[in-house]
Amino acid sequence: MSTNFSSLLTGRDLTVSIAGLDGVGKTSIVQRLLREDISEIYKTFGVNTELLDLEGLKLGLTDLGGSEAFRKVLWKAYISRSDAFIYVVDATNSRRLEESRKWFVKALQWVKKRSPVLVLVNTWDVQLDNSELDEITKIFTEKTNSFEIECFSISPVTGKNIEKTKEWLANSIINHLIAVGITVDYFVAYIRTGNNIIEAKIRTPQITLEEDTLFPIIKYRFANEGESMLEYMKVAERQIIMAADENISCWLVTTKNKELEASNLLMRLLTELVSEISCIAKTKKNKLTEADLTSFLINHMIDKQIFWSESQSPMFEISVIDNNN
Repeated sequence: MSTNFSSLLTGRDLTVSIAGLDGVGKTSIVQRLLREDISEIYKTFGVNTELLDLEGLKLGLTDLGGSEAFRKVLWKAYISRSDAFIYVVDATNSRRLEESRKWFVKALQWVKKRSPVLVLVNTWDVQLDNSELDEITKIFTEKTNSFEIECFSISPVTGKNIEKTKEWLANSIINHLIAVGITVDYFVAYIRTGNNIIEAKIRTPQITLEEDTLFPIIKYRFANEGESMLEYMKVAERQIIMAADENISCWLVTTKNKELEASNLLMRLLTELVSEISCIAKTKKNKLTEADLTSFLINHMIDKQIFWSESQSPMFEISVIDNNN
């Protein structure tokens, strides 16, 4: 029986609004993100919502109708509540580029502060010169106030940059955590290897964990064979989360924050981390070494800024615990 955390978590972790003028290919792109076949695509009247599963992380995609009536009535309400924003431009219709830019600038007024923004330049199945794409990119990224806007071409017909868009969506999850002020002060992983347990810790230098309160809670505990565990608690304005299978137990403690947000998202990220470590351990026939774990955690959690912001400068340490004690 394989470990499966999916039954322990429900709902969506992030909502992404996808907007653009009518006929630019928004729905085709959404359907291509969800599946290969886009042979039957219908015009969006009002709002169409879909759920995209990115390796266990749930993203709600809100496809907004692009006709002028919907732009005036619906866009603000949905965009202002979204955690990320994608704007689609038809690269093959130069006549409407100025109109499209006007509505893009207006939409940015409704985007949450620090929310990630992506402009997708839809080329359909037309081969455009790089100079043409560069010019369109310039139109939609210049003079856009304080927003950091990423822009690249896409084709729902050929599949060009569909996977790149999925990567952007996955990264937007981490950006969302940082945007709402959720970072981690302390992380520890316990990996059972034969008679020993590898203990790997990542913490911020400034951490002041209340030793009497927190450290008795954080200790290695493993699930029964073929099962998984997921626990969540709130202690002293911190969120404490533990996820484990039969050989791996991971804990994280967030920074102090009166607004305890994004708990479901943190739980998903931690359970995915346990699953990834488990896959590595299986390839090593459960003989994971300190070097293996060090390489993975530094690359996955420190270099890629998972759970930590750039300013925190997390510290890493690893040791072996005798499991016979």
